[in-house]
Amino acid sequence: MIIFAILLASSAAAFWYIASTQQRLLARRAGRAARMAGWVLAVAALALAIASIDTLPGIFGALSALMLGGITLPYVAWWLKPASARERQP
Repeated sequence: MIIFAILLASSAAAFWYIASTQQRLLARRAGRAARMAGWVLAVAALALAIASIDTLPGIFGALSALMLGGITLPYVAWWLKPASARERQP
């Protein structure tokens, strides 16, 4: 079940990233619904991680997965769309 919690946390980070103004994956950023979906998935990941393992390790695991996703996604966007391939925005 902890694997599912990690997947939920990674999905939450992905939704937060595409809702950010600094995201580079989509032509336009996603709206408020994506940010809310990220929050719902983050809370679900936290609850599932706490239910899977004890309280403190569950919190640590869920937050670590969120942080890892938040750090990894800008690099994935850079790898998929290098700066030379992006359009210049005024």
